[in-house]
Amino acid sequence: MQRISCIVTTVLLLASGCTADSSGKPDAPAIRPGNNNPSNGSGTSAIEVGKTIPAWQKGQMDIHFINTTMGESVFVIFPDGTQMLIDAASSLVSTNSNSNTTNTGIRSRWDPTRTGTRGSEIISDYLRKCMDWTKNSTIDYAVVTHFHSDHFGGYSESLPLSAKSKSYRINGMSEIFDNFKIGKLIDRGYPDYNYPFDMATMADNASACANYISAVKWNVGKGNFTAEIFKPGVNDQIVAKYDAAAYPGVRVQNISVNGEIWTGSGSATKKTFPTREQLSYSDSRNITSSDNCPPENINSCVMRISYGLFDFFAGADLQYNGKSYFAWKDAELPCAKACGQVELMKADHHGTANTNQDTALKALNPQSIVVCSWVDCHPRTSVLNSMEKVLPGADIYITNFWQGERPKGVDDKVTAEEAARVKGYDGHIVVRVAEGGSSYVVMSTTDSDGKMTVKNVSGTYKCR
Repeated sequence: MQRISCIVTTVLLLASGCTADSSGKPDAPAIRPGNNNPSNGSGTSAIEVGKTIPAWQKGQMDIHFINTTMGESVFVIFPDGTQMLIDAASSLVSTNSNSNTTNTGIRSRWDPTRTGTRGSEIISDYLRKCMDWTKNSTIDYAVVTHFHSDHFGGYSESLPLSAKSKSYRINGMSEIFDNFKIGKLIDRGYPDYNYPFDMATMADNASACANYISAVKWNVGKGNFTAEIFKPGVNDQIVAKYDAAAYPGVRVQNISVNGEIWTGSGSATKKTFPTREQLSYSDSRNITSSDNCPPENINSCVMRISYGLFDFFAGADLQYNGKSYFAWKDAELPCAKACGQVELMKADHHGTANTNQDTALKALNPQSIVVCSWVDCHPRTSVLNSMEKVLPGADIYITNFWQGERPKGVDDKVTAEEAARVKGYDGHIVVRVAEGGSSYVVMSTTDSDGKMTVKNVSGTYKCR
């Protein structure tokens, strides 16, 4: 019933078209199946439901939210063909008996691990298709926002060893290292990986961290790519590499890492987290809200990616858990305030509880929100309801939208009304910004068949 409601709503929207209003809703007719118009109003090639997504063209900016079932992987193509991969979700099937983490609902639709496919294999195939468009076989920037498996890859002794080196196993970002030429790796820990403690021995997923660090150091040592720690406050660490002069509106503003947050002015930052010497915790593998230590999520690399009037807030896994114990644990709000209004945001931390607070949503004021799901109960109903209340004009897109019964221990349930508010789901989500950065469209494409067939597409959003 919920799925029917969503489909009916989408069909009505596609059939009627939209007009512009102050909320930033689409202002041009949406593309209908079989529409033969050469353009969708945003200066992009014709996009038709049921057909393969049109190739990226020079002058456009693409943002691809690649769905590998669990976690996040975002591929950005700059207008000049510079390419950036943010994270490489490749979690392994959970063996935890808590149904909150097994994803039985989401995986009932599509489980790539059932056929022995790693998430990073899906990502690699996807990137190769995009690289056919750009004729650029290099990932110019590979960014790991933080060290959780649903962002940089899970670990198991059963994973294959790298064909390049016997010092690490391939999954997630380490497999990307083996499959592609990388220009520069940027993460939150290079070269020491010791904040808030030694990640290779003390993190809750120390084995995965140790494997990743081995992969980084082996490849850097062999000269396969360079590596840097993410630098908060700057806007010149990630730049267009091939024709920057032709697209002066492209800019990447680094906002935060490890609690050092951009003030929003110049390159000034403020350090908000305790130093290593000030930390206190009882168990490094289980940081609690009352510990004077940042949990991994809020150490995330956070950035704003812009092109002309278009702005995208990439907040990784920002959250505000534990702020009643330590005010600095709310890393989400100061980052949102520093960023300011955007057209697009990725929902912080998969839309789980204790994220996407009202004040942060108001500061960002996005027209479009993409939720990269992790488990069946994400995004949480309370978060979706908050988004609807605070941003009544915003449109929501979700990589995996489980609409059945929530897992045990979760007391909310998706309603038909809630499902109808979601504009696109269950697939890759692609944002295409028109040349010049004055407008964009959002579409969902098939994920499980490898064909990138368009499932639905928005009208044209005007950038503000």
